[in-house]
Amino acid sequence: MARKVTVPIDMSSEQKVILGIISKRQLIYLIVGGMLLYFYVPKVYGLVNDPLIGIIFAMFSALPTAILVLLLGFMKHHKHSLNFDKYFLIKLRYRSQLGAWRKGPAVSTNEQLPAKKKERK
Repeated sequence: MARKVTVPIDMSSEQKVILGIISKRQLIYLIVGGMLLYFYVPKVYGLVNDPLIGIIFAMFSALPTAILVLLLGFMKHHKHSLNFDKYFLIKLRYRSQLGAWRKGPAVSTNEQLPAKKKERK
């Protein structure tokens, strides 16, 4: 009996598995961002006695987290056709590799290099 496997139509992008709208990677970013907001926004709101000013402070404190989650989870770097989180990981790895390559052992000018062996014909 042959096994049937469904192949997604768009092979170049990640598969949208949650209701056909978002992928697992995007869902993880949304959950982590929501947990961060859940823990620190009420503390920022409680710093001020006036509720209106507290709401404004809470919104401004949530803005960087929301921007970061949306950037890493949903935006693409169009020049390289990569998601921003993968693009930033590649950039970080590249920067850690700079300066790690060497030519070889240093040879002082007083030492002579070994002579090359002549090839036999």
